[in-house]
Amino acid sequence: MVTVARSTKIVHYAYYGELYGTATLFAGGYVFREEGQRTATLVSYKDPELTLLGRCDLADGQDEVDMLVGGYAAIACSREEGVQ
Repeated sequence: MVTVARSTKIVHYAYYGELYGTATLFAGGYVFREEGQRTATLVSYKDPELTLLGRCDLADGQDEVDMLVGGYAAIACSREEGVQ
């Protein structure tokens, strides 16, 4: 088995209480940065106020794919689920 060092940081879109921003994974927990702010807050893994949403890289990639196929309206209108 080969161990590969993770060179990229794992970043999630997140809420910390009422604040929206990003949370970057570190060994001691997450570093939360409110959107548009430069300051950061170290948050424990177990803090119930931290709500992780999607990973930024995956969510942004999916958004690009969605736009390439015609945008959100085209995706919604092309669905066949529940159509009789």
